[in-house]
Amino acid sequence: MTPVLVEVEGGIATLMLNRPEVGNAIDAKMAQALLDAVTRCDNDRTVRCVILTGAGKMFCAGGDVQAFATAGDGVCDLIEAITTPLHDAIVKLSRMPGGASVCW
Repeated sequence: MTPVLVEVEGGIATLMLNRPEVGNAIDAKMAQALLDAVTRCDNDRTVRCVILTGAGKMFCAGGDVQAFATAGDGVCDLIEAITTPLHDAIVKLSRMPGGASVCW
Protein backbone atom coordinates (compact mmCIF):
# COMPACT_ATOMS: atom_id res chain seq x y z
CA MET A 1 0.00 0.00 0.00
CA THR A 2 1.25 3.49 -0.86
CA PRO A 3 1.64 5.42 2.42
CA VAL A 4 0.87 8.82 0.85
CA LEU A 5 -1.47 9.27 -2.09
CA VAL A 6 -0.93 12.32 -4.33
CA GLU A 7 -3.46 13.93 -6.64
CA VAL A 8 -2.89 17.20 -8.47
CA GLU A 9 -5.80 18.79 -10.29
CA GLY A 10 -6.43 22.40 -11.26
CA GLY A 11 -3.47 23.71 -9.26
CA ILE A 12 -4.61 21.93 -6.09
CA ALA A 13 -2.52 19.10 -4.69
CA THR A 14 -4.15 16.70 -2.26
CA LEU A 15 -1.78 14.61 -0.17
CA MET A 16 -3.55 11.83 1.68
CA LEU A 17 -1.90 9.89 4.49
CA ASN A 18 -2.85 6.32 3.65
CA ARG A 19 -2.48 3.96 6.60
CA PRO A 20 -6.08 4.02 7.84
CA GLU A 21 -5.76 0.62 9.54
CA VAL A 22 -3.43 2.25 12.12
CA GLY A 23 -5.06 5.69 12.21
CA ASN A 24 -2.51 7.00 9.68
CA ALA A 25 0.23 6.70 12.29
CA ILE A 26 3.53 7.91 10.87
CA ASP A 27 6.29 5.37 10.39
CA ALA A 28 9.59 5.88 8.56
CA LYS A 29 8.16 4.82 5.18
CA MET A 30 5.27 7.29 5.46
CA ALA A 31 7.52 10.13 6.61
CA GLN A 32 9.78 9.65 3.58
CA ALA A 33 6.79 9.31 1.24
CA LEU A 34 5.35 12.55 2.63
CA LEU A 35 8.65 14.35 2.03
CA ASP A 36 8.76 12.97 -1.53
CA ALA A 37 5.18 14.12 -2.17
CA VAL A 38 5.80 17.60 -0.73
CA THR A 39 8.98 17.92 -2.80
CA ARG A 40 7.00 16.98 -5.90
CA CYS A 41 4.46 19.71 -5.11
CA ASP A 42 7.19 22.23 -4.33
CA ASN A 43 8.80 21.55 -7.72
CA ASP A 44 5.49 21.75 -9.61
CA ARG A 45 4.94 25.45 -10.35
CA THR A 46 1.30 24.78 -11.25
CA VAL A 47 0.50 23.83 -7.63
CA ARG A 48 -1.09 26.79 -5.83
CA CYS A 49 -2.58 24.96 -2.86
CA VAL A 50 -1.70 21.81 -0.91
CA ILE A 51 -4.32 19.96 1.10
CA LEU A 52 -3.03 17.45 3.63
CA THR A 53 -5.63 14.90 4.71
CA GLY A 54 -5.89 11.34 5.97
CA ALA A 55 -7.66 8.21 4.70
CA GLY A 56 -10.31 6.67 6.91
CA LYS A 57 -11.72 8.06 10.14
CA MET A 58 -8.59 9.75 11.49
CA PHE A 59 -6.28 12.39 10.05
CA CYS A 60 -3.18 11.15 11.88
CA ALA A 61 -2.68 9.38 15.20
CA GLY A 62 0.90 10.70 15.45
CA GLY A 63 3.97 8.47 15.53
CA ASP A 64 3.57 4.73 15.06
CA VAL A 65 3.79 3.61 18.70
CA GLN A 66 3.74 -0.06 17.71
CA ALA A 67 6.83 0.48 15.58
CA PHE A 68 8.53 2.22 18.52
CA ALA A 69 7.67 -0.69 20.82
CA THR A 70 9.10 -3.30 18.45
CA ALA A 71 12.25 -1.29 17.56
CA GLY A 72 14.00 -2.28 20.78
CA ASP A 73 17.52 -0.87 20.94
CA GLY A 74 17.03 0.69 17.50
CA VAL A 75 14.30 3.07 18.67
CA CYS A 76 16.59 6.11 18.50
CA ASP A 77 17.46 5.35 14.88
CA LEU A 78 13.78 4.79 14.11
CA ILE A 79 12.78 8.12 15.65
CA GLU A 80 15.44 9.87 13.59
CA ALA A 81 14.26 8.06 10.43
CA ILE A 82 10.76 9.42 11.08
CA THR A 83 11.44 12.91 12.39
CA THR A 84 14.08 14.01 9.88
CA PRO A 85 11.98 13.62 6.69
CA LEU A 86 8.82 14.70 8.53
CA HIS A 87 10.49 17.91 9.69
CA ASP A 88 11.85 18.54 6.19
CA ALA A 89 8.36 18.05 4.71
CA ILE A 90 6.78 20.50 7.15
CA VAL A 91 9.50 23.09 6.49
CA LYS A 92 8.99 22.73 2.72
CA LEU A 93 5.23 23.14 3.11
CA SER A 94 5.64 26.26 5.22
CA ARG A 95 8.11 27.85 2.78
CA MET A 96 6.43 27.14 -0.54
CA PRO A 97 6.93 30.07 -2.92
CA GLY A 98 4.35 32.03 -4.83
CA GLY A 99 1.94 32.50 -1.97
CA ALA A 100 0.82 28.87 -2.04
CA SER A 101 -1.76 28.07 0.60
CA VAL A 102 -1.35 25.05 2.83
CA CYS A 103 -4.48 23.56 4.38
CA TRP A 104 -4.00 21.17 7.31
